[in-house]
Amino acid sequence: MYSSPLHLHSEKKDGTIIWKPAKVMTTMQVTSGEGSRRADGQTMESEVNTATVLRYPFQHLELGWLMEYIETCLPEEERRPAATRLLNDFMAFAVLHGDPFLEKASCEFYKYVNKGSENRPRLSKDLSSQWGVVYAIFEAIQKASKYPQSDMNVRAHILEHIEKTMKDVGIVVSTQPRSGTSKAAEVITSVAAHVQRMRGAPESQEIYSSMMRLLRMLFFCFSPCIGVYSIFQDAISNGKGTFVCCEGCPCYNKLRNAYTLFIRDVEKMKVVDCLLMMAVKEEDAIACRLMRDLFTRLDYRNPFLDKPVRRIQNGSLFAARVTLFDALHNVKELLSDTRASPSRLTPHVESILLALYVVRREIKSIRDSSEQIEIVDQAIAAADAVYVRLGTDKVVQHLRTLKDHIFTIFAFLSDPEFHLAVHSRDLSNPRGQGGTKCCNPACPGNARETLKCSGCRMTSYCGVACQRADYKSHRPLCTEMGRRKATPNVVKVVETEIRVLKPIGLS
Repeated sequence: MYSSPLHLHSEKKDGTIIWKPAKVMTTMQVTSGEGSRRADGQTMESEVNTATVLRYPFQHLELGWLMEYIETCLPEEERRPAATRLLNDFMAFAVLHGDPFLEKASCEFYKYVNKGSENRPRLSKDLSSQWGVVYAIFEAIQKASKYPQSDMNVRAHILEHIEKTMKDVGIVVSTQPRSGTSKAAEVITSVAAHVQRMRGAPESQEIYSSMMRLLRMLFFCFSPCIGVYSIFQDAISNGKGTFVCCEGCPCYNKLRNAYTLFIRDVEKMKVVDCLLMMAVKEEDAIACRLMRDLFTRLDYRNPFLDKPVRRIQNGSLFAARVTLFDALHNVKELLSDTRASPSRLTPHVESILLALYVVRREIKSIRDSSEQIEIVDQAIAAADAVYVRLGTDKVVQHLRTLKDHIFTIFAFLSDPEFHLAVHSRDLSNPRGQGGTKCCNPACPGNARETLKCSGCRMTSYCGVACQRADYKSHRPLCTEMGRRKATPNVVKVVETEIRVLKPIGLS
């Protein structure tokens, strides 16, 4: 008997080979007892494809390629400004989403920026400079993010470090007043009060989450990344939260249970995504120039780069942002020479129209996006109006209208929940600071350990009781996912004598 990897086995009976489904453990039904829980865990492990290779966002973010690019591809006078700009962007997005791998990569990139000749000016951690204040708050946030997983001694050390940082930054704010420091002083006072409350209630998730939100707010009071600050403010006002891809998110399970994959180079696209949003939202000349050069060298449309990225959360929306960046570049080219011959300007308009249709298709997959679809349609109409007025003075107003529409669409796609490798916290399976949340709405809180439903492999529960309580609402999803994984029908293979068919002309 031969067993196939598709859970089929062959049997030979009366000269006929029959393929039958192998007996595979499944727990589609809700079972009880510790023994069945262990069986669920064993089944889950047996279904995981350990041959699949996953790098960022599930492992360390490697930036060696970026350091090599800066050293070999940029003129010497541009290396320092470009590296500093990138470092500020990395820290801002790491703080925005609480990305531990991007936080670590930012610290390593800081060492790279400060290496080299002693005569070259360095980014000092001295709090007398604004950059020193930004980095001090960044380090405090990095330490605070480790608080939930630490023991009591380490927690006490973390709270002491935050308290000291607040005192030092408070002195700088009082002695070196700048624009926005009045708000920073209020936030510093609030963080210090939260530290005292954490000492009285070290397990309080509510106090900890509030303290982390205040620390992020303080960081953006000093960060030069105004574009990320506006994104952060919009997220706070809308009550939206995000978390980065991890082993507890839905896409990790999807990748681990598929055929063997090699997910690589997502870190390159993450760097491009951070730089892309800054280039557009802040109209940063350095960031725009870096973007154009990186696109030329990386060729992001190459299937070896594009396909792995699209498997990651929001990969298709990242591609839509890149497409809009190209569209904006084409609009600027048209505005720079509106009186050129229509034959030379037509390819730019065609590229813009193609980009808008691609973006429209991607936005249609987003829930409640009808308002944005209307804006895309208005942009397409503006592009059509530009097309018929090429080479005339009347085209300028329509080009400006088109540019405004593209900026509006880009701003919508720059919401934190649409960033590459980022999930929204209001999903049905959110991941809080304490771990994966049980998907039973009546569950009292976060569990230290959860198991995925073995029927759909998407929903997690802290125990059998919660699984039973939520089964009525969960059943439609579970049934549908189970149907997709159903065993194929038995295929009978019958042996017959070999016959040679001759062409008609030779018979």
